[in-house]
Amino acid sequence: MKDVNLWHQWLGNLGIDNLRLLIRQQLMDGLSINKDEELEFCEGYVLGKQHRESFPKEGGSRSSEVLRLIHCDVWGPAKTTSFGRMWYFLTFTNNCSRKTFWYFLWRKGECISKFLNFKAFAKMQIGKKLKILKKDNGREFVSKEFENSWDSTSKVCAL
Repeated sequence: MKDVNLWHQWLGNLGIDNLRLLIRQQLMDGLSINKDEELEFCEGYVLGKQHRESFPKEGGSRSSEVLRLIHCDVWGPAKTTSFGRMWYFLTFTNNCSRKTFWYFLWRKGECISKFLNFKAFAKMQIGKKLKILKKDNGREFVSKEFENSWDSTSKVCAL
């Protein structure tokens, strides 16, 4: 391969100086770069070099208790299925620890059963009940089965 821009992309937007270094150290075969050769404009490279402010460490609304607040989201359908031929995934993120649990789904209709599995798993592993489930206004959790799975001390919030 002699296209320096293609190698640049394949190696994760590696800069021209680092590509030259790989050639000099004989770590790369099939590429030669002229002394005056430059890369074409690459938006990914430019975006990766931009300065970003870090997220504030204080003032966030982080829960102080495990399973007090769980964020839930469903994603899909994907353009390409997973290895198990799944089209969707469902996440439950603990606001306190930021631990995320993933469930792969064939269809959105599986959300309630996966939620009940997650709820039972959390109670068994941690010994606490979910207090608040925060979700978007999707219709994945609209059913009597879901409503009946909550006791009077728990609640569901829509974003």
